[in-house]
Amino acid sequence: MLRRWAPWVLLVVVVTVVAALLSTPRSGEPLSPVNNGPDGAQALAEVLRDEGVDVELVAGTGGLDPETLGPGTTVLLPHTRYLGPQAGADLVTSLSAVDQLVVLADGTGQVGPSLGLDVEESWGSGIPVGADCTVPFAREGDELAGWDVLLAAGSQERAATTACFPPGAGHNLGGAREGAVLVLEPSEDRPRTVLAGIGPTWTNARVTDEANAAVALRLLGGSDRLVWVQPQPSDLGLEAAGSLWDVLPRNLTPALWVVAGGLLALALWQGRRLGPVVTEPLPAVVRSTETTLSRARLYQQAHDSRHAARAVQAGARRRLAPLLGLSTTTGPDRLVEVVSRVSGRSTEQVRPLLLDPGTATDDAGLVTLVRELHALEDELRRPGRPGPSGTTDYPDPGGSPEQRPGTSDAERTR
Repeated sequence: MLRRWAPWVLLVVVVTVVAALLSTPRSGEPLSPVNNGPDGAQALAEVLRDEGVDVELVAGTGGLDPETLGPGTTVLLPHTRYLGPQAGADLVTSLSAVDQLVVLADGTGQVGPSLGLDVEESWGSGIPVGADCTVPFAREGDELAGWDVLLAAGSQERAATTACFPPGAGHNLGGAREGAVLVLEPSEDRPRTVLAGIGPTWTNARVTDEANAAVALRLLGGSDRLVWVQPQPSDLGLEAAGSLWDVLPRNLTPALWVVAGGLLALALWQGRRLGPVVTEPLPAVVRSTETTLSRARLYQQAHDSRHAARAVQAGARRRLAPLLGLSTTTGPDRLVEVVSRVSGRSTEQVRPLLLDPGTATDDAGLVTLVRELHALEDELRRPGRPGPSGTTDYPDPGGSPEQRPGTSDAERTR
């Protein structure tokens, strides 16, 4: 009873475990706190939690409740691709009570227009850059490696902006405000806003480079609570068209895997069991002479005289080796040497007979080769011939093929 039901119980356990693993929250979104891939930020989120920061993931800006967001809270927006100009400005205003708003720039030039700020973007070089500023999250000697966007504050924002991690030391001494990070001072309609083009430095693959982790922890861990927004296409509003995959539930893929596993188990359960292979005796016994003649006819029809010649020579070598007291695994060169010494022929005469089918280019050449091999075998089978040592005779095992009863021409050529 146990042996009968054990496989099905094991199958149910395996399906349950796989379903649990697949349903575990995971995300392929870059810089997502639940993405453990190279472009995710799960490592940074876990370290922040270990440091006592309450990391809260919110799906879309529509999930933000301004009434629950106040002092002691930092809001992180990984990108602004799903924010329109008015929606972005309203979002900044609604968050005016939080400690700070951190927005990552992705180089598309949308950060400034989306948030209603006079800020421009350009692609950065990614080489390590020093802080060169005085802000709480940057220390002297800090260097960022892997940043990708250079931000520049326009004339409207320049007075209230501090630029950090510029492309070179002293870059902003002339009044410019350019760097990988811009810090905009708070006002009545916005919180302290940090625009950063350093998203790649927070990924699992790069967070341990240089001072990337230290800067990220100081910037995002300055408040007791971190609200990590995961922008959604629905942030664009009802008039924005997104792809079908964007609007489907995030757990749809694990559910499909579970359904597929169930269907597979059902197919294995209902499918017919394959039995053992059935063996049957041959309906007739085929004599070896018939197979030999049939193979010869195939060679003849294919006009492959050289292949037939090689088969005849291989059979001759197989018969001559034990006749001369040699092992069947003796190399061709050694066999040619012994045959030459015993027969009294030169190796130049023996080698073409046993190894080279080049002369058998047609049926006539094949017949000639077969006759010469028969003659060589008959010569070596004669009683009284000296053995390989030149001093002893070797016995005639059963006489020549002509003298042995039941020996056919086909067997002599095998």
